[in-house]
Order: sequence, then structure tokens, then C-alpha cells
Amino acid sequence: MHDLNVVIRKEGGFRFRHTGTNFQSFTYQYHGSQDLMHAKSYRSTVEEEKQRDGRRMTRFPCQSKLNIRPCLQNRTLSVSIHHQWHMPYEDIELSPVVQEVINSLVSTKTPSEIYREIRQIPEGKSVTRHQVYYLWQKANAEIWQRDLDPFVSATTLLSEDSRYRDHHAVFTAGNLRALAFFASETIAKLRNAAPQLVMDSTFGTNSGGMDLFAVLAEVEGTGVPLAYCLVELLKPPQANPAEKKPVRADPGATTYIIQQFLERLKFFGFNPRCVAIDKDSSEIAAVTAVWPGVKIQLCYWHVKRAVSTRLNSSKSTNTQNHYWPEEAQKLIPDLETCWGSLPIRRPVGHRFGNCSCPSKGEKIDEIGRLEPTTKEDRDTVLEIFCRHFNLHPLIPDPNGTYKSSTTLHRECAAETYTWCKARGYYRLWAYLYVNWYCPDQWKLWARATDPAEIPTVKTTMIVESHWRTLKHDYLHRFNRPRVDLVVWVLTSRVLPDAVHRMTAISSGQFRIFKARWREAFKKQWRKEACKAVHPDKLKEYHTNPVSWVCSCKSFLHSRFLICKHIVRCFEAPSPDFFETVSRQTAYPFWSDPQLILRPECAPETEFDPDKLNGSNKVQTVALELEPESSESDEDRDGIDDDQEAVPLEVQVTEFRKMMQDVMELFEEQVAKGNEKFAERFIASHQMNRTLMDEVSHQRNMRSMPRTWGRYRHPATMYFK
Repeated sequence: MHDLNVVIRKEGGFRFRHTGTNFQSFTYQYHGSQDLMHAKSYRSTVEEEKQRDGRRMTRFPCQSKLNIRPCLQNRTLSVSIHHQWHMPYEDIELSPVVQEVINSLVSTKTPSEIYREIRQIPEGKSVTRHQVYYLWQKANAEIWQRDLDPFVSATTLLSEDSRYRDHHAVFTAGNLRALAFFASETIAKLRNAAPQLVMDSTFGTNSGGMDLFAVLAEVEGTGVPLAYCLVELLKPPQANPAEKKPVRADPGATTYIIQQFLERLKFFGFNPRCVAIDKDSSEIAAVTAVWPGVKIQLCYWHVKRAVSTRLNSSKSTNTQNHYWPEEAQKLIPDLETCWGSLPIRRPVGHRFGNCSCPSKGEKIDEIGRLEPTTKEDRDTVLEIFCRHFNLHPLIPDPNGTYKSSTTLHRECAAETYTWCKARGYYRLWAYLYVNWYCPDQWKLWARATDPAEIPTVKTTMIVESHWRTLKHDYLHRFNRPRVDLVVWVLTSRVLPDAVHRMTAISSGQFRIFKARWREAFKKQWRKEACKAVHPDKLKEYHTNPVSWVCSCKSFLHSRFLICKHIVRCFEAPSPDFFETVSRQTAYPFWSDPQLILRPECAPETEFDPDKLNGSNKVQTVALELEPESSESDEDRDGIDDDQEAVPLEVQVTEFRKMMQDVMELFEEQVAKGNEKFAERFIASHQMNRTLMDEVSHQRNMRSMPRTWGRYRHPATMYFK
């Protein structure tokens, strides 16, 4: 019957579909697919305002009817057709030639590339991109899809691979279940040789809404994947699918899942000294449970963003309810108990005003927003916080003093408290102490808590870069990819590339792969080498090239722990130096045979690390350099030592050249008809239009403009 229906469709141009069978007369009944009478209504379960506009097939009142009655005795078919003429159905089915081309190129080319090739053949003139993508995705599914259930399919896929047959597991906890798999090749090479791990999670990688966790090992400043864990939230069945109620994980379930995941890594021989993560309580609890005593280093970028977001937020906070001044006084002996604390949180002797605290009568609101209202104060708080993040017992303070971890914690908390109290910002102090400076939180983010070494990993950006590779290079080609597809991409594409990079790095094959940080390090080194350094500054900042330390601000905040004073003490290295130099977590922080001290920078006394205890001063090396600059003392004092002043003429010349290059690029893209580039380019230069409007307004004013007017462009107030 189906073959006969196909013949009728090809000869008559109209498509019929089966609508029923009369078993008494043994008749098969068909109706036209474009018959208006037999069109079925469609009700979407999606909310009306969220429904998409879709174009449906054109219907006609054609009163179609096709009856086919077979006669088994005579071996004949009786066919009766009734149909009123209308515009025939447009057949959009792909020809076998096009399907064969797609199947032959599915593993080597993207849908866009396949579509461009199909358009070159006569059968592909009417083919659309969506058709090519659908068949490409369907053919791809034959490679990685093993079951209709994505979770079962992913588990089966890992079981079939010899590399992961014994290196995957399924964990359950509460209403969560997880699929974890471990990179056997990288684990075999890095077992017991990965002192620093980085852990992070991401979302939006699959259609099941499963979070993807990853653990990477730090190797030569780059991240090498060790393990992945996909965590799924099992939602209970709902009576009304359109009614979406939020479902949360059971308390402690996420922590237990991550703990089981990390236990397997520990079983494989990984016992890191430092683990870098963001401020996720579940990850922190799991890491400390698996590796007690490990140094947890919160990501510098994440903690800085968290503080900045809170300072700029207008939302109220109830931190005062969690601030206990008696605990804070153990850290800061001079702390005033009644200042900024709720009476119910004070010690018994301070609750009823029977103390001598000057602030005992002040009214404290339980809820309110943080006080800093000016940008200057917010920037100052952030600058103090970032400096406290970077302090370390191995780095001297401006006086050349090496302080212990306990001393640094006490002094940093006291500095923050003094700054807030001088301005009456009691809410800000309570927020900073409860969330950052109390002992339980301080040990998570401050580098000073580990006095023995400074971790190479300062942020979790190597994991963020890993997510960018996964999403932008692979998953962006698929619409809502399934979990088994994500697992296949990780095991067959991402991990083999990571192993190849790790092999190239460990064997010194920099032509094949070179870590990206080396280019940034090279640029920073040469930038610092071009700066002039007066010999007195080396003594002032207690520069010690042997141990590779300096007390200047630039060294403290440097990503690579370098500054112009350190660079000035060494001979100019060859280009090979930037491909072989290696970073260390203790003295000296950088090592390479080409790091040769200048004769005048050789220390008179050897550096003794054993003297780094408490707040004792260490004898700094005596450096005698010949002055290379004719600047006077007054000129040197007026120049910021951290950022060398560039002559204005040089800045103007560079700016003019840059603007010429920018306009040439703009004209080139406009000539090519790149409208989106032109729109974004014009929108990004809105501030220049603002400047011209404000300058035009000043020129047309009849009165004297105010010096501190409310200008939106920072250069307007200096216009003459």
C-alpha cells in the first residue's frame, strides 16, 4: 500500500496519508495531507507569550479521498480517487545524491562547509541550511548515540572505550546523580607529580541541564584535564508540565557528589598542596574533606569581582546580624566592641551601656546598604583588599620586613578596621570581617596563609579557557547537544589534544606548542627592561635578585612576580630564555641558566631564608649601580615608581597612528558592506560623540562654564 501511495504521489503530484482502515470491507482509506477538513489543531504546552511564530502547510477544501481495496482472490487492487484541483504540494525531500554527499562529509566538514559544496551540484539548488544541519546531526548521532536516554548512552559510550572502561563511575546522592570519567593517559603521567590543581564548573553544555565539573592539573603554567563530572538534578514528575516549579538539590547532596568524585582522584595518587577554586561552598567542603590541610586558593578574579559587586550594589545587607565583636577583638585588640555591632551580639558587659565605649549609645540598624557612596572610597577599599590578597611572608613590606602569616592577618584586619572606623563605615567593616577577614574566611583567599610557597596558579582562568575551547570550538555546532555527545567530544577531541600539548611541553617542543603565558611574560619583561632605574631605588625597595624579591608595589601585584628593579639586576637574556625559563613556588621564583646577575648587583652577603620568622628584618643585599639617568632627585620623587611616565609627545604620536589605523580598518569594512561591524564600531565610539556635543555646548555658552561641571566625558572639563 505504501508503494502504491508513493506512485500516486509521484504521478499526481499530491501526497495522501493513511487515516483509517475499514476491516469489514477490507478498505484502506487515505486523505490528502493538505485537506482542510482533516487538519489537526495543535495546542502548545508553552506559555502563549513565549510561543514561536511558525508557518504551517497551506490547506485547501479539496474534499480528498483515496480508497484502496485489495482482492486476494484475483490478486488485484481497486483504487478510487476523489480530489479537487489546487496548488500541488511542494516536495522538499532531499535527493539521494545530496544525502550521499552529506554522509560522506559528515566526519570531516562542518554543516556550513557541506552546504557550500552541495550548492555547486544541480540537485542541491533548493536545499536549505536547516536540512543539511539536520542530516549532518543525524549522521553524527550514529557515532556517539547508544541509547535514547542520554545518560545511559553516555555510560555505554564510556564502557566501550578501553581508555575509560575502568576509569568512569556513577555517583548518587539525594536527588542528584553524576557521571564521572577520568583521563587515564594524563593520570598515568602526572600521578604524584601535580602539586597544584584547579577545579571549576560550568553550565549550558548540554540539553539535560547537567552541570559539568572539571579538575585540571597545573603543568608549566597551563592546565591539563584530569577528570570530568556531569551532575544531573532529578526532577520529580509534575501534574502540569507547563507549571514549572523550581527544584533545588537536597542539602549536602552536591558536596557528597563532589567528594566522591575527588576521592577517586585521591585513589589514583593525587595529593595536591594547593587547590584553586572559586567561592563555592560545596567545592570548598568537598576539597577539605578529601584532602585535609590542603591550601585552598580562591580565584583572584572571582574574589575581586565579588567585593566590587557588593560595593556597587544598592541592595541591603544583614551582615550586622552575623557580626560578633568579641571574636573580632581576638584578632584586633584595639577594636571598640560597641562600634557597629548590634546590642544582642555584644558581650554581656556591653549590652546595656555599662561600658566605656564611645559608641555605646549609637543606634545600629540591622539591615541596610553598605556605606561607601563615592567612587573614590569604593576604589580605595578594592585597592586595599587586592593588596591584602597579594601579601605573603616571602615578600618584604616597604620597610624590608618579612612578616609571618599570623602577623599579616592581624595587620591587614586592623588596617581595614581603622580605615572603616575613621569614616564611620560600620556596615562595610561588618561585611568585610564576616565574609573575608574572619579566620575561617581569611585562610581561603589570602596568599599569606601558606608561608612556605606562593602558588603559581592565582586564578581559575586556565579552566575558563578550557570551557571556552569546549564551547566555542566544538559544542557551538550543535543545537542543545545531548550529554552523550558532550562526553564523546571530551573523550575523542578535547582530551587527545590536551595530551598532545602536555607531551610537547614536557619534551620542550615549543615549535609544536608553547604556553600562552610565555608571550605575556616576554612582553612584560621587555617592558620592565626599558624603564630607567636609579640605584638608590634598589636599596629603597630592598631588592634582592638572588631570592627574587622586591618590596615595590609593582612586584607585589605582578602576575609574574617581576618588576623593573628585579629585571635591572640581570643581563639581557637571549630570545631562547623566554622559552625555557621556569616558575617556582619558592626562592628564587624564576630559574634559568641564562639568568646572569650583573657584576655590580652581586650580593655582598648570602641570603639566608632561615631568618624569615615573625617580623624580623632580613639583611638585604648591598647593590652598587652606576647611575644611568640624569634625572634630579626632585624629578625622581615626582614620578610614580610603579608606572614610568611616558612623554606626552610620544603618547600623541602613538595615538595619532592608532587612530589612522582604526579609521583605515573602518573604511575597509564599510567598503566590504560589513554593516554589523560598522554598527558596533559607531556604537563603541559614542563617548567621542558625547565629547563633541559637550564641547559644542561650551562654545555656544554665553556665560563662563563651571570648572567642575557635570560632564559625561572626562576630557570636557580640560577643554580650552
